[in-house]
Amino acid sequence: MKIRFIPAGVTLLAGAITCLICLMRDYDVTYSLEVLLVVLIIFALIGMKAQRVIINVMREQKMQEEEEIRMAEWKETERLRQLEEEQATEDDLEEKDELEEEEES
Repeated sequence: MKIRFIPAGVTLLAGAITCLICLMRDYDVTYSLEVLLVVLIIFALIGMKAQRVIINVMREQKMQEEEEIRMAEWKETERLRQLEEEQATEDDLEEKDELEEEEES
């Protein structure tokens, strides 16, 4: 996604709309240019703020996804560790039973 073009796109769209309104209302050229300058500056700032907000949201989403991946890996590791412990316990019980059977024989 081309986030870097957001301020320019917002500014150009606002400028185009301003030009159309000024043409439809037959404003003086000097006044139209003054209005256009103010609109371009304001919407350039709005576009930059929107860009920063979008970047921050995307960064937070990425961090959250990475945290979810780490948690899933940790849960899988814990599950495997528990399975190994259960298997080791079962093996110990089997060995104990075998030893008891040998002692009885």
